[in-house]
Amino acid sequence: MKDRRLIVGGGFVVLLGLVTLLAPWLGLRDPSAQPDGLVLRDLPPLSRPLAIRLASGKTRYAHELRERPDGSVEYRRGTEWHELAPSELADEWRRRPLFLLGTDNFGRDLLSRLVYGGRISLLLGLSAAGIALAIGTLVGVLAAVGGGWVETLLMRLTDLMLSIPRLFLALMLVALYGPSLITTVVVLAATTWMAAARLVRGEILSVRELEFVSAARAAGARPFRLVTRHLLPAVAVPITVESTLRVGDTILLEAALSYLGLGVPAPASSWGNLVADGRDSLLDAWWIATLPGLAIAVTVIALNLLGDAARDRFDPLSRQSTSRFTNVPRAAATSSPSFDVDLEPEPAVAASETVSVAVTRSSRSVDRRERPRGG
Repeated sequence: MKDRRLIVGGGFVVLLGLVTLLAPWLGLRDPSAQPDGLVLRDLPPLSRPLAIRLASGKTRYAHELRERPDGSVEYRRGTEWHELAPSELADEWRRRPLFLLGTDNFGRDLLSRLVYGGRISLLLGLSAAGIALAIGTLVGVLAAVGGGWVETLLMRLTDLMLSIPRLFLALMLVALYGPSLITTVVVLAATTWMAAARLVRGEILSVRELEFVSAARAAGARPFRLVTRHLLPAVAVPITVESTLRVGDTILLEAALSYLGLGVPAPASSWGNLVADGRDSLLDAWWIATLPGLAIAVTVIALNLLGDAARDRFDPLSRQSTSRFTNVPRAAATSSPSFDVDLEPEPAVAASETVSVAVTRSSRSVDRRERPRGG
């Protein structure tokens, strides 16, 4: 039976990756273009504003149009009226372009900004999660294999980093080095590697005493070969699950930094920047902040579903523990409990009970014989 979590989570992640990767070829508008900040400002989803196509190829937007008998056109932008001669108009000058997700405060297409912002958010999430996972794996392997003072030093350093609030640490690093794309990646990686280090150390400690590792060690395998050929492949499943969860966690942290103005700087826009752009107009233009927030939430949920499905599929212990509670027959789960229990004991148990009863009876008879008779 196919896992629905794998289908839903993996399908959404693959679809999102393809859309963001192929964004330049999807015919979307320029995410940074501001064609008309007056007419196109804060348009709701599915809006079709009035547009005039000029002979020069440009487009002008209007709140209202009036066509004269001589072929000229009057259009209104705000409170001002303007006039266009017939020679300035294109053959099919009247247009009603569709803004599927509306526009923001500057008249920029929100669909384009959402897709291109997803590209930046996913790139930051994957890059920072990869670096954090590499650092955490290295620290965990060194701590588990080195032992002694090496393990104590690395684990105390990990505990020290975990004791500092992650958001506070990220804000401090960004304030020191300034907001930029590279700084954001480094900050996200530097504040999220500790969980991976503890996970890898614990998994290697549980694996290094198994028979195949002991056999490789007895055969003279060097520590580097022992780690790369035996220990790391044995803990690949937890690392893979941790990587999917780490990407979602990194996207959330980047969104928090961008919301506070310390993430990706303009003109680049991530989902966190889009949420920050709409925080001042939640009542008037709710879609500006709500749609990027939904994109962040759905992406993180899909990554978590993908990680859980991968863990249950490739980790037999997790699958067995889950099947104890999920693989219950419907009749057994819905019907009343049955008391048709076989009360016939096992032969060995019955024999031991018979011997114990016989010994008890014989001891009681001996006690009666030895007990003195009263007066």
